[in-house]
Amino acid sequence: MFEKNTVIAFVIIAIILFMMPKYNDWVNPEKAQQDSLRAVARQSAYVAEQQNKKAVADEKQIEPVQLNKSNTTEYVEISDTKSEEKSVVIRNEKYTMTLSNLGGGTIDQFIFHDYLMWDKKQIRLLKEDGQTNLNVSYTNEFQEKIDFKGIPFSSKELVKYSNLDTIDIDVPLFIEFDLTLKNGMIIKKKFSFYPDKYEFDLKIDIQNYKNKIPNSEYNLSWDTDFNVTEKLAESDLMYSYVYSQVGDELVEIQLKKKPETIKTNGSTKWISLRSKYFASAIIPVSKDGVSAEISGIRGKDFRNFSASMSMRLPNANHHSDQYKIFIAPLDKDFLSSYNVGLEQMVIWGWKLIQPISIGIMWLLKFLHKFISNYGFVLLIFSIVIKLIVYPLTHKSYESMKKMQSLQPKLTEIKEKYGNNKQQLNEKTMAMYKEYGVNPLGGCLPMLLQMPLLIALFNVFRTTIELRNEPFIWWIKDLSSPDVIFTLPFNIPMYGNTVAVLPFIMAGMMVIQQKLSGTDSSNPQQKYMMYFMPLFMLLIFNNFPSGLVLYYTLFNLLTILQQKYMINPAVEKSVNEQFGKINLKKKK
Repeated sequence: MFEKNTVIAFVIIAIILFMMPKYNDWVNPEKAQQDSLRAVARQSAYVAEQQNKKAVADEKQIEPVQLNKSNTTEYVEISDTKSEEKSVVIRNEKYTMTLSNLGGGTIDQFIFHDYLMWDKKQIRLLKEDGQTNLNVSYTNEFQEKIDFKGIPFSSKELVKYSNLDTIDIDVPLFIEFDLTLKNGMIIKKKFSFYPDKYEFDLKIDIQNYKNKIPNSEYNLSWDTDFNVTEKLAESDLMYSYVYSQVGDELVEIQLKKKPETIKTNGSTKWISLRSKYFASAIIPVSKDGVSAEISGIRGKDFRNFSASMSMRLPNANHHSDQYKIFIAPLDKDFLSSYNVGLEQMVIWGWKLIQPISIGIMWLLKFLHKFISNYGFVLLIFSIVIKLIVYPLTHKSYESMKKMQSLQPKLTEIKEKYGNNKQQLNEKTMAMYKEYGVNPLGGCLPMLLQMPLLIALFNVFRTTIELRNEPFIWWIKDLSSPDVIFTLPFNIPMYGNTVAVLPFIMAGMMVIQQKLSGTDSSNPQQKYMMYFMPLFMLLIFNNFPSGLVLYYTLFNLLTILQQKYMINPAVEKSVNEQFGKINLKKKK
């Protein structure tokens, strides 16, 4: 009986873990139907789904009609035509950034100093195929959208630099871009960069706009896609999101094969785009935005996403807005420091699981202060968790031992009352009560540990702290499977990659089953003994090696605990308890 309940518990755990990456596909549609803001705002702004992949990949803009560079330039009628395209490389402690004067300050490339690709090459986060970011646009009196993509702004600070000169900053750096139009409007963008921060400041100043922007709004947008930075592209792309924070509500799009656009009206606190481990965000400081539009789509090896925010222009002729902007790793502490809800971008799982996930990450980071290798941190963590769940483990094996001791008596009852189901159940339950046995006692303690396993799955799969963190030997990245080679074919449920740790884990499970007293001469029990390890091997093959390492260490500790502590104590306790009951019955 215990073995059956154990299998049920583990199957439930494995299925939930296996489906975790897909749960958003189920949860979000339902959420969308319940969320009136999203239900009203949702609309598609892309071409038909049946367009070929290349055409969809090239579709970068939310608006179905865009002014091209030549038309934009001609229509705006720029007074200052002397500026030429120029870029500078800005380098501080955290990043190396290429900043262009096109559009009054476009980030052409961004390289992290503290994070590398799996092959130790630099991360070049931004795509370089003519996309734009931090672009200012507005709708003129002729209802035409005017933007400044591809238009070089002038800058007094850039005059003294040659194209692609590198500026190493150890004090704040200020660069201002400006553009004057023939209609008298002036657009200014002033950047402030700092020596030791991912964050930089942007001030947008618009002059002489009265009667030239009828709806009294301008937009600030991000239209630059992120490159795939992880070895397993599918895993990276799966966690592609676009966000806008409208009031107290987080509006999000998880990029899928079907394009999606959401337009919202209301107090907009920030907009953001993220990959699995990195994000960019635009946060208005002087006042909130009045509306936002987010959009995205992903394919097998690409993602396209964009976000824009509209800002209100007062009934005046000169106005400025301040922004904080960053391109940074998805670190909870960093995001929380802004106190505007950016930490919601970190995926901790369902609300019930989130406190457990956050607690686990806090403990791992705390231990990492003293132990530099996260693999050994997991060893200590496994010991801590083992001590915490020891009462559950002890109870589980006690229930199992009782069930094993009762098997001969249960067999007798079954033979005697097998033809009368009602009487069989009554006699069986009476015996359970007499001997103090809970038939689900071996299953429930394991199910109680299920939230912990789900929380660990979230931590190992999405937190940047474990990204590219090695353990020993072949385990080079605890956030990815410890793959040693790839098969030329695909195995259902298993995939086409072969990882080592799941085999070790499965072997530990077999040993654990044998120690639990499973009768290998019984065909049914023998089948169960090998079914569960095989099932877990198939499922865990594509899980992060950190999670599999933890579970393997946990099983190893369970084996040692069971062999030298639990089994002797439980066997003695159960024999004494049953002996007293049997003696009492004889009397």
